[in-house]
This record gives sequence, structure tokens and C-alpha cells, in this order.
Amino acid sequence: MATISSPGLGSGLDINGLVTQLMSLERRPITVLATREAGVQAKISAYGSVKGAFSQLKTAASALQLTATFAGRRASIADSTVAGVGATTSAVPGSYSLEITQLAQAQKLVSGNFSGSTATVGTGTLQIDFGTYSAGSFTANSAKSGLTLTIDSNNNTLAGIRDAINGAKAGVTASIVNDGSSSRLLLTSDDTGAKNALRVTTTDDDGNNTDAAGLSQLVYDASTGGTTRLTEQLAARDAQFKLDNLSITRSSNTVTDLIDGVTVNLFKTNSGSPTTLTVSRDNGSTVSAVQAFVKAYNDTITTVKNLSAYNADTKQAALLQGEGTMLSLQQNLSSTALREIGGSSTLSSIGIALQKDGTLQVDSSKLDQAITSGAAAALFRGNGTGNGLASAFVGMVDKALGTGGILTSRTEGLNNQVKNIDRQRDALTIRLDAVEKRYRAQFNAMDSIVSSMQKTASFLTTQLEALANTTKQSNK
Repeated sequence: MATISSPGLGSGLDINGLVTQLMSLERRPITVLATREAGVQAKISAYGSVKGAFSQLKTAASALQLTATFAGRRASIADSTVAGVGATTSAVPGSYSLEITQLAQAQKLVSGNFSGSTATVGTGTLQIDFGTYSAGSFTANSAKSGLTLTIDSNNNTLAGIRDAINGAKAGVTASIVNDGSSSRLLLTSDDTGAKNALRVTTTDDDGNNTDAAGLSQLVYDASTGGTTRLTEQLAARDAQFKLDNLSITRSSNTVTDLIDGVTVNLFKTNSGSPTTLTVSRDNGSTVSAVQAFVKAYNDTITTVKNLSAYNADTKQAALLQGEGTMLSLQQNLSSTALREIGGSSTLSSIGIALQKDGTLQVDSSKLDQAITSGAAAALFRGNGTGNGLASAFVGMVDKALGTGGILTSRTEGLNNQVKNIDRQRDALTIRLDAVEKRYRAQFNAMDSIVSSMQKTASFLTTQLEALANTTKQSNK
């Protein structure tokens, strides 16, 4: 059965209040530990900000190690209505004359007149092949497979044949056009070029594959002796043009294999009026990469300085003021920024100057010249040796953030302080529990003694009063 305890009932003392006040004093060391832990955690968070800044610096410096960063190319054309051009990093700077005499074109065939899309055409087999018509013969395109369709009562209408062709997705598109008085089936080769012309043949269920009735109404065979019922609206043809007066033919108006690293999209002909295609160095992407590096460096040095500074006006020290780690980091950043590559190449030599406050400032004009001349690439990439300034920055960051690095070691040390504080708190908590139990036991014992003494005093008082009353009565 549980015992009901009422501390102080016997003595009238507020034992709970007394114990609470005593324990408040006893718990002061825990409050001190909590304050100390908060300070350590704040430092850990501050070092996290430093680590983040260094990681961003590494990312920016890593980009300056890449060949592609310094190999930007731009393609342009004097008359942009004639063609569109683009270049990759593999393109070699140069200038070319471009004259387009013919654009590539996809063949289009149109049927005769039908009353509407639901008009019945016929049944049988429809065969569509891709190839080239030349010298009265048809040569199949070995790179493309032909299309064979069975036309029956389920799809023998103009719309049914259209849907069957489109459903096959075999390199030809069918549509129905209305010329104002009738409907026609329009077939278009999906690809441009002479080698992608269409040959349409049938096996007509009416037994005659050459008449103008049934499925044979859709025949197109322009080779010698062929029967043609479809009419050619646009011929299949190649693009023809000259590059520096060299005659060239391509099946598409998008040409990717004309000049290494250059794509040319042909828009219109310019016979007799050549335009100039130019491939040149594009410094834009390189400038952006260098500016990103400068920003990352400035953000890093500013973070380090702000977290370790002392404000004389407010007499306030930053979280990491006086930390040797922060001084080492600042020195590492500055010494790396001042490093010479190849004996004489430095950041200042390409237009990036170190300021009094430790940040970097870019001279855009000088930097652009250094990129064009190759000096910037030589500095950051070390002429491709891998020992350039970008590699130096990456190595410096890796050393700081790696196992045993100054940032890693300092953070681990702070985390160990937190663990030590936790152990001290646990030990104090155990001791304080014992102290509280001792206080309660002592006060309860005192309360019991006081209660017993009060009972004895009450008994004696009662006895004395009775004795006095007896004496009075005897005297009467």
C-alpha cells in the first residue's frame, strides 16, 4: 500500500520549498555547463559556415581546371536570314564563304478527288518504299525499311488509310486536305533528301493494279514503265551549297558534319551572293567561370575575417576571434592567391588584383585580353600540366577539409568538448539526485524529531495541568 507523505506536517516547516531553494544553488554548475555548451555549439555552427564557403571555392576553382572552360567557341554568319550556325569547343576559329543554291526538301504526293474522308477507296495491300529515282529507275534506301499495310473493310476509307499509315510511324505522314470541292490524301516523307522519295505500290483486290479504281488509285512509281496515280506536289531533293567554292550536297538542311564542331541550319538560297560564316573564340563562358571563382574567393575570405574580427567600437569579439585556425586559413588563402605559376604568371598579371582588405578585384579589359592570348588558361591550368593555380586552390581546400585538416581537426575538437560537457552534466545530474535525496531525508528526520518533541511537551503540559487542579481541590 502506498504511503502518503506530507513533509513538514509535524514541524510546520516548508520542507519542499527549502529543498527546492537548496537544489537551485546546487544546480548552478549545470547552468554553467549549459552556457559553455551553447558557446561551443555556436563555434561549431560558425565553422560550418567556413566549411561551406571553402566548398564553394573548391567548386569554382575546379571549373577552371577544365579544358572546356577555356575553349569556348562562337559561330556567326553575316546574313542570318540565310542560315543559322552554332559551334562547340572542338571548332577551330576560321572564316568561310557560304553560298546556298538549293534547300533540301521532302517529297509530297497527293491523291485524286474523293467525296470526303469517309469515301471508300478500296481493299488490298499498300506498299510504301523509300529511295532514289535516277535515270528512270528506283533504288531503295538501305537505311530505311518499307511499309506494308493490309487495307480491308475496317480501314478502306480515306480516313482509315490515313490512320493506318500514321499508326505505323514508318517515315511517312498522311493527312487529308480539302481543296474546296473535294478531299484528297496527302503523303509526306518525314525526311528530306533525294534518297527519301516515296514509291507507293498496291495489290488491289479488284484484280487490276494499274487502273484508276480501288486501291490502285494510290499508286506512285516514277521509274520507267511505272503507273502513277498520285501526283507529286514537291520533289524529294538534297541541299546543294558551296563552302569556299567547294560544291557540297547533303540530304538535310541541318548540317553537322560540314566543319568540325560547327552546326549549320540552312534557311534559304543566296545564289550569287555568298555570305560569310565565322568561327571565333568565345570568352563569355570563361569570363563567367573566372568571375565565379573571384566571388567564391571573396565570399570565403570575408566569412573568415568576419567570424574572427574584433569590433573596437562595440568592444565585441566575433565568435571565432582569437582562434589560431582562422588565422591559418586567412594566411593560406592569401598566400595561394599570390602564388606564381611558371615563374611569373600571377592573378595580377591577368587582371585580378589583391586588395588591401584581402578580396580580389577584376579588371575586365585586362582579363579579356589574357583569356584571348591564352595567359589565363596557362595560369589556372598550368599549361595543361595540372599544376596551375586552380589546382593549388583545390589542393588547399582539400587539405583544410580533409582528414587531419585544420578545419576538420578543429571541428572534431569542438565536438569532443560537447561530448565532455555531456558527460559532466550526466555525472552532476546523478550527484544532484543523491544530494536532493539526502536533503529530504535529513529534513524528514528533523521533522519527525520535532513532531515527537511537540507530542511530549503536549503530554507534559496536560499532566502538569491535571496535577495543579488536584492540588487546588485538596487545599479546599
